Amino acid sequence: MAQSTPAVATLIAALLISASAHGQGSEQVAPSRIFEALALRDGVTVCEMGAGDGELSIAAAARVGSRGHVYTNELSGRVEALRAKVAAAHRPQIEVVVGAADRTNFPDGACDALFMRNVYHHFAAPGPMGAALAGALKPGGRLAIVDFKPDGTEARTPEDRDEDATHGVTPESVQRELLDAGFRIDGTENGGGRSFMVLATRVR
Repeated sequence: MAQSTPAVATLIAALLISASAHGQGSEQVAPSRIFEALALRDGVTVCEMGAGDGELSIAAAARVGSRGHVYTNELSGRVEALRAKVAAAHRPQIEVVVGAADRTNFPDGACDALFMRNVYHHFAAPGPMGAALAGALKPGGRLAIVDFKPDGTEARTPEDRDEDATHGVTPESVQRELLDAGFRIDGTENGGGRSFMVLATRVR
């Protein structure tokens, strides 16, 4: 096996440090735990916010089966890559939606469950987005927000939560903003490192 050059080794180390710092390393809430917490089963409709490359949406589709449905979204600049990944997975129950900064664009009351991973801290307007999350869920629908705490002091305003010095959000802030949006907080779980999951239910 060829040995890495010092430059390559340095680059690999930098990437690993960056992934860990952003809560995207090995210490995360496992997808299986997210799906278990949301009680995903055959025939339900589940929605994912900010799906990235669609890995979790595709996994969720396997859980809900052919009788279920998955709505998944991304911002306009990333949605074509998501659509390509979904098409390649041959999961016709997945529907890709173009998201927005302050709304989900999922159909009203469509979701039995909704989740996101490392997305919430990017919401500059958590009030309107919280209302949009509630609107996309059926009454009694479950919400799982997986994110990571800042490596230090939390940003003073939501707009600054994705800045390097204050990158992340605390579970306490997520809980408070979800309560304001009409959710009941069902609990918070640690995922290891800075990662956590807040579970909530739409009650109004």
